[in-house]
Amino acid sequence: MRSAVISIVLSILSTTILGATTVSDPNSTGSKIKFVIDSNTPMKWTVLTRSEEGVHERFNPPGPIRPAYAASIRIRDDEARSHSQDEVLDRINDSPIAKKFSESQQEFLKTGFAVRADADAEDPYQYYVTYFYAVSEEDAKLMARAYLDGLTRSAEQAVAKWKNQLDKSQEKLRAAQKELPEKEARLKACEEKYKQQKDKTYKFSSDDEAAKLAKENILEMEKAHDRLEVEMIGIRAKLDAIQKYRDKTAQDDALYAKLNEMYVEQMIEMSGLEARWAATEDLRAKQQAFLNVYNEHRDLSREVGVLIKAIDVSKTSIRDMTELLTHPKANTMLGNMLPPEVYQNTITIHPVAP
Repeated sequence: MRSAVISIVLSILSTTILGATTVSDPNSTGSKIKFVIDSNTPMKWTVLTRSEEGVHERFNPPGPIRPAYAASIRIRDDEARSHSQDEVLDRINDSPIAKKFSESQQEFLKTGFAVRADADAEDPYQYYVTYFYAVSEEDAKLMARAYLDGLTRSAEQAVAKWKNQLDKSQEKLRAAQKELPEKEARLKACEEKYKQQKDKTYKFSSDDEAAKLAKENILEMEKAHDRLEVEMIGIRAKLDAIQKYRDKTAQDDALYAKLNEMYVEQMIEMSGLEARWAATEDLRAKQQAFLNVYNEHRDLSREVGVLIKAIDVSKTSIRDMTELLTHPKANTMLGNMLPPEVYQNTITIHPVAP
């Protein structure tokens, strides 16, 4: 199969040298593209078919429509461009030029035998040969033009994608640069407030240790607060009961005096509990105030760090994408940003052997 492809290429070159007719095409996808009409060497109609057993070469495929002409294009190979028949047909259909095909050519395309893409073609110039069969010379030209146009559009789409990415990175950079000074100013003010709070509570502890201790103390104060609440509820119940009995025994001086004494004792106990309750509230508030400042300081530190990193990443992305757009590449990861490069800007039209 490779020797057959090479012989076809040599045939193209030889017929061109021996005086094939050159025709400029004002409607071609590139202003430098020209068509060479090789009427001296008919080309066999051969296509590649794929099955579970592999790739097979077929001569004169079956079908109600036979091609009369074939266009051959040699395009510089690159790692990002697929050369499968499906990819070639996709590029053709991507072009509005495909709408200009004759009805017969459109029917011929449906057979699946209108394109030959030689995935293992050998070429000393690293150019890839693709053949387009057509029912007329004009359709052969249109097929070639549509393929080139589709490849060009694909490259333009890849460039547009990276330009869009560049715009997003530039916008992200501007937003981060605008936000960073305000965050840094807030962080600086918070750092002083945090230092003051920490010196009052956990001066000799690390930040993480101080936060852990604060959380533990808050939990202890909440537990103490709950216990005191329960005790105060009990004393209030005792006071209510004592008051009821005092009202009933107001005429009994001795019993009234005893109940009054009990009432005073419970009131004193209540005062102690309320004082302890207030103390736990104060301690919890101080621990919470420190923890709030700690969290604010931690969050602002992280946000500033994220913004600084975002600025660095955006600058790197902008630099890389600017370089990529300045010097487009064909890469399997980046996409093919290069338009097709046709060998000697020439497309050859051959008659197809009957």
